Amino acid sequence: MTSPQSQRIYETYHLHITNEKMYIEPLDAEVNQVLLIDRVTQETVFQIPSLLPPSGVADIRLVFGILGRIHLIGGWYLVAVTGRERVGEIEGQTIYQLTSAELFPYTKSLLFLNARQLEYNTVYKSMIESVLRTPGMYFSSSFDLTHSFQRLAMMSDPQVLRDSLFRRADRRFVWNRHLLLNFTSSSSENLGRYMLPLLHGFVQIRNMQFHNVKVDYIIISRRSTWRAGVRLYTRGIDNTGAVANYVESEAVAVSNGQLVSYVQSRGSAPIYWSQRPNLSYLPKPKVNVEHDHLQALKAHFQEQIVLYGDQTVITLVNHQGREELVGAVVRDAIKLSGHPNITFVAFDFHAETKHMKWERLSVLMDRIEPERQKQAFFVKPPLNSQLRQVQNGIFRTSCMDCLDRTNVIQGLIGKKVLEDQLRYLGIFGAGEKLEDDPLQHAAFRHIWADNGDTISVQYAGTGALKSDFTRFGRRNYYGIMRDGLNSMQRYVKNNFMDGFRQDAIDLFLGNYIVEEEEGATKACPLEYRRGFFWTALLVCALMAMAMCALCILSPAETDFTTRFSWFALWLGALMVTGGIIFKNGLEYVDRPRLVAR
Repeated sequence: MTSPQSQRIYETYHLHITNEKMYIEPLDAEVNQVLLIDRVTQETVFQIPSLLPPSGVADIRLVFGILGRIHLIGGWYLVAVTGRERVGEIEGQTIYQLTSAELFPYTKSLLFLNARQLEYNTVYKSMIESVLRTPGMYFSSSFDLTHSFQRLAMMSDPQVLRDSLFRRADRRFVWNRHLLLNFTSSSSENLGRYMLPLLHGFVQIRNMQFHNVKVDYIIISRRSTWRAGVRLYTRGIDNTGAVANYVESEAVAVSNGQLVSYVQSRGSAPIYWSQRPNLSYLPKPKVNVEHDHLQALKAHFQEQIVLYGDQTVITLVNHQGREELVGAVVRDAIKLSGHPNITFVAFDFHAETKHMKWERLSVLMDRIEPERQKQAFFVKPPLNSQLRQVQNGIFRTSCMDCLDRTNVIQGLIGKKVLEDQLRYLGIFGAGEKLEDDPLQHAAFRHIWADNGDTISVQYAGTGALKSDFTRFGRRNYYGIMRDGLNSMQRYVKNNFMDGFRQDAIDLFLGNYIVEEEEGATKACPLEYRRGFFWTALLVCALMAMAMCALCILSPAETDFTTRFSWFALWLGALMVTGGIIFKNGLEYVDRPRLVAR
């Protein structure tokens, strides 16, 4: 599972920065070379440490990993880890969470840019920084976080095992792949030991104990880079079969040297559909009838079956109302595909749990129990031994967002699996359940709730709804109030901030390539001005709102009839202007600029 020592990535560096060059000096023991970057020619070469600039000549920074480089209007920027937090160890290898990163420019100054280019370059730079600040970026210099334990165990090609972590990583889950490919293009040398893959998702390690037996319980969630984006701007599927908000979640239990794991997945409904923000609280989903849903769905599941085996597709959307069409089209497309390796399970989550009847979730769990037993789970074999048991098949759970309802169901499945795993490890007896140990059951719930909250923040901008059920096993009024607050925050972020977030993701992943001429001889997509009419209308609405408030707050001795007349006038103006604004909501939401959506 651990990379060979020759391919272990260096853990810490001194970055020496002079006017002409940057030197990346690994601080690991017995390193006999440093990496030199020429800030003028952009060439990257190795040199001996004795040629490092003398003390006092260079600005020296401590960094914990090289994430690659990115090209903006101002030229190339080296992206490096400047802050990290230890998460824990997996198989003796340390896992870190990224806490800060910095962009170091190749160019010494930006005086060659005009004012508009400086403005656009600053925005592009802030986009990269915002992605790196998103919660849930993880890395390790010696452990491959991108592959499940089962995939790692099945790697038999000696050449693959000797490769660097970046080259052997699952490309779906390397979020800085574009940056690292840019970095390697600057050199003919093998930079494998400098190239740090970045996982986006969730990693947490809990030290649990059952019957005085220690168990490390680990969740690793891996967010895909394919069709990556934010909640309302990235839905459904593309023509390659990639779906929005695709996340692979692996739950691992380790005890007395034995390791078992189980993988689940989530992803947007695998058809062509959209739900663009337009100032309404819940925009109506639109299914694109012009696209071939069946072929895209087939492409998606063909890949999933190769990767994971039989697919049990659990859809939790409402069977009535605005969600009904999305669920029906998925159901019909799966039926038309006629694929024997796909089992479709529809469960109207909201209808079943209406009036706080959360015990009704057991109906779904009973329905899928035969499939869960058939899937089994992965058991890591002893060194140089044959595989004993593998996971055959996967639950693919989805709702509209693949967040709140999905989190609840994945947590319930995870509980059933852990109980079986503990029985396999000889820790639990027949019929024993997690709830028999309230303390450890609470720890289990918290790790799954933390996972759900983190995945939700990454896609929707807020923590998950319904997380009180995942965290405490019941819904309460505090949780309902928290959901209301999160819903309001989602509304604001999805309508007025997510265009920037989507652009940032597209830029970071290389879906959009910046050209140096932008803002000079070439138009920049960031250049956008709302039309005068729409701006004036918004100003009028705000003025009417302010005048309504002024009428209400005016002194009591003011004639009531006069106050009421003015209030009615301004309220009417507010209703008219507000109505026009909401009818034309697309003019006011924050839209992505870099990639057409």
